[in-house]
Amino acid sequence: MTTENSTYDRPLIEQKLEYYGKEIQHLMSDYPCMREICKGLETAAYPAALFTGACFLGTLMTRCTYRFYHRPEELRRLNYGVYIIGDPGSGKSFATRLYELLAGPIIRVSREGMNAMNRYKRKYSEWEHSGQKGDGPTKPKPLIRVHPARNSNKVFIEDMNNAIDIVDGEEMHLHMLSFDTELSNSIRLQSEAWNSKQIMELKAFHNEEDGECFVNSLLQPAFNVYWNYVYTGTPMALETKVNQRNIGTGLATRLAAIPMPSTHFRMMKRETLEEVGLEPEEDKTLRMWAERLDKEYGELPIEKLVHECYEWTARRMADAKDDDSKVAELLCKRVAYYGINVTVPFIVMRHWDEWKQHRTLSIDDTDLYFCQLVCNIQLCCQSYFFGNYWESYFRMQEQGLVGPRQERHYSKKMKLRYRSLSNEFITSDLVYYCGVNQRNAEKIVERWKSEGYIVMKEYGIYEKVILDLM
Repeated sequence: MTTENSTYDRPLIEQKLEYYGKEIQHLMSDYPCMREICKGLETAAYPAALFTGACFLGTLMTRCTYRFYHRPEELRRLNYGVYIIGDPGSGKSFATRLYELLAGPIIRVSREGMNAMNRYKRKYSEWEHSGQKGDGPTKPKPLIRVHPARNSNKVFIEDMNNAIDIVDGEEMHLHMLSFDTELSNSIRLQSEAWNSKQIMELKAFHNEEDGECFVNSLLQPAFNVYWNYVYTGTPMALETKVNQRNIGTGLATRLAAIPMPSTHFRMMKRETLEEVGLEPEEDKTLRMWAERLDKEYGELPIEKLVHECYEWTARRMADAKDDDSKVAELLCKRVAYYGINVTVPFIVMRHWDEWKQHRTLSIDDTDLYFCQLVCNIQLCCQSYFFGNYWESYFRMQEQGLVGPRQERHYSKKMKLRYRSLSNEFITSDLVYYCGVNQRNAEKIVERWKSEGYIVMKEYGIYEKVILDLM
C-alpha cells in the first residue's frame, strides 16, 4: 500500500475523490437524502458531504444499536468522529448547512434544556442574594446534547450523564453532538481543558469508560463516553491535532478525516432567491428525514452488512500480509466501523417502509456495494493524511526509537562471555574460557537461569534458551 501524505500526491487524491464522488452520484437515485446532502458541491466534495451527513443522521439514530463481528454479544452504537479538511475558501461551509438542517431536532431539544438551566441559574442567584434559608431551588437535569467546542469538562460530563432516555423499558445514554467550523480554534481556546477532551475523543469511538476524581469535588461514578462530532478545518489545523509526535495515541485510526478538493479557480454557481425560494425543496426533504430518524430505536438487523465489512477487511489484511506492510494492516482494522456507521442511516431510509412495518432490512447488492465504497473512501483518506506518519512510526520502532526502552542489563564484556560459550556448557567453562573465578561463575549462571537465558538440561549441564543477552 502506498502512502500519500505529501503535496506531490495531491493530484492523485483529487483523482480518487472525483472517482468516489461519481460513484456516490450513481447511488443518489437509490438513497434518500444523498442528493440533497451533496447539493451545490463539486463531485469531488461528495465524500466529505456523505460522511458529514451520515454523522448527523446517525446521531439522530442514537437509540439504535447493532452487533459487530468482534464480540457480537455486545450491542454497538453508531459512533462518528469526522474532520473535513480543506484550504480556506474550499467550500467547507456546506457542513454548517447540514448541521442546521439535519441536527435540527437535537438542537431544538437542547435549547429547551438550556433555557431550563438558565431559569434555574437566575432563580438560584435571586435566592442566594435574598439571604433566604434552606436549600434553594432544585437543580434540574435537562436534556442538553449539543455542545460547542468551548465548554467546561464539568458541564459536558454532567450533561452527558443526564442525557438518558427510556428505550424498550431500559435506560439508554444518548450521544452528545459537537460541531465547529474551526478545528484549530476549538483546540487553542480551551487551553488545558482540551486535554481531557482528547481522552474522551478517543474513548467515544468504542463508548469506553471514563471518569474523574478530584480532591475538592464530590466523587463521581465512572461513565461511558457517548459523543459524536464534526469539525472542519485546514490541513494546518489537522497537523496540530494529529502529527508524528502523537500518532501513537490511536486517534488517527478513529477519525474519518476527509479532504476537500481544490477549487481550481472555478466560481460557485450563481443562484437567485426566485430560483431556490425561502426554503428549497432539498432543505424540506432533509428536515423531514431528520424528524423521522430522530424517533427510531431498537436493534438494527444488519448481519449481511457486518459480514460484508468482515470480508472487506479480510481482503485488505491479506493484501497487507502479501506486502508485509504493518501500515496497511493497521489502517484497515477500524475502517469497517465506518463502513457500517456511514451506510446504516441511508440504508434504513432506503428500506423505510419495510423497517417501519416489519423491523427488517432486506440488504441487497446495492447496499453491499455502498458499504464497500465507504470503506474504500475511509481507507484512502486514512492513507493520504496519516500513512507517512505510521510509516515513520514503525520505522522508528524497528530502530528502537519508539516504544518501551529496554534497560541495559549486561555490559559488552558479559555479552561477549555469553557468546563465547557453546549452546551447552558447564560452570567450569566460564572459568576456563571467560577468565572468571569459580564463585563468580556460579553467581553468573544463577542469574542467567533466573532471568530465563539458560535452563539446566541435566545436573551441572546448562543450555542456552536465548541467543544473546539483553
